[in-house]
Amino acid sequence: MSSPDKQGLNEALLCAMDEGISGGKLANVDDIVVIRHGVLVYERYYDYPHQMNYDATTRHNGYSMTKSVVSLLVGIAMERGLIRDLDAPLVSYLPDYAGLREADKDRITLRHLLTMSAGLGSERALGASFQYNNAETELIGAILKKVTGKGVDVLAQENIFAPLGIEDVAWYKNPVSGLPTSASGLSLRPRDWAKIGQLVLNRGAWNGKQIVPASWVDQSTAEHIKAEEAQSYGYQWWVGRSQDGDRTVEWVAAKGFNSQKTIIIPSLDMVVVFNAGRESKNMVAPELDLLDRYIVPAALKD
Repeated sequence: MSSPDKQGLNEALLCAMDEGISGGKLANVDDIVVIRHGVLVYERYYDYPHQMNYDATTRHNGYSMTKSVVSLLVGIAMERGLIRDLDAPLVSYLPDYAGLREADKDRITLRHLLTMSAGLGSERALGASFQYNNAETELIGAILKKVTGKGVDVLAQENIFAPLGIEDVAWYKNPVSGLPTSASGLSLRPRDWAKIGQLVLNRGAWNGKQIVPASWVDQSTAEHIKAEEAQSYGYQWWVGRSQDGDRTVEWVAAKGFNSQKTIIIPSLDMVVVFNAGRESKNMVAPELDLLDRYIVPAALKD
């Protein structure tokens, strides 16, 4: 832990943000965690009447932030030779999935799933455009189960959570199959979501050990397809930017429903976590309200 000013952050801007949230004038959030230069510099939890009062010991459902953790598992499986080719037809991994043998589905690849461009359930041409689809991430989880024999929850526990010291984990399981979902369902404490972000900021390394191949982190967090809201998509990671005057700061993010966000900002050596439990107009994109107006400017104060 460290004070913001010792890590080059403008404390006045962060205090103004805190007062605005507490006073109901800014986006409703349950918590904000900021890591800079590898240390915790800002952590706030907010109480609301008749709502669950979150604190540092409370897990928070990340919803679709789960997808980005599953992407890290794909990189680990590739390094171990369990997945060899992102462009092999899915049917080669999942021969029992009859639907993948249909004429319009037999060319779908893992790369299409990773970039949300398989066009499942739509009339869109394969690989032509981005369309957010939870079913595509569930197929990624099915491939991981097929090649490893383990669910994504066990794979994450063994290969990511244990090395990072993440111990308080909940992962929703499909009530019919009993298997953990891949598109959503992972709940972690806010600091642990920040650890996932720091792992990515470190290009897959943690305490001197390479947990996820650096090449996979680079590849999966790069822009592969134009998405929505002036953002792009990598392999289950969002790619965006913040603007502060004439300066543009690029970031990568895991994003989930109700605007759960783990944002990695390499140029500022910073990770920012937002968790929220309520939908509101301002929570459509809290990074625009809070990241752009307060946190990024606080880091660019010089």
